[in-house]
Amino acid sequence: HKYNDCPHLLSRGGYDLLDKKLMEEKRKHHEHLPEYTKNPSLNVDPPSPVLRQLKWEMARTKRYGQMTSAAAKEILDKIVS
Repeated sequence: HKYNDCPHLLSRGGYDLLDKKLMEEKRKHHEHLPEYTKNPSLNVDPPSPVLRQLKWEMARTKRYGQMTSAAAKEILDKIVS
């Protein structure tokens, strides 16, 4: 545990709960888009899965937008570029 440079901040729910929350946010966002409000048949299709890099980033971001460590920030910069 002491050698972990990039700890995540997930509780007991882990990545499963984070995935459910992000998918629900994505679904709500899609429901408010003009294309979906005009044509309700588009709401039948589920949104695409959440990207792995986004889940990794969200798991290591604190409540106020800071990363858990400088090492996590460096890794995220490598992932994004």
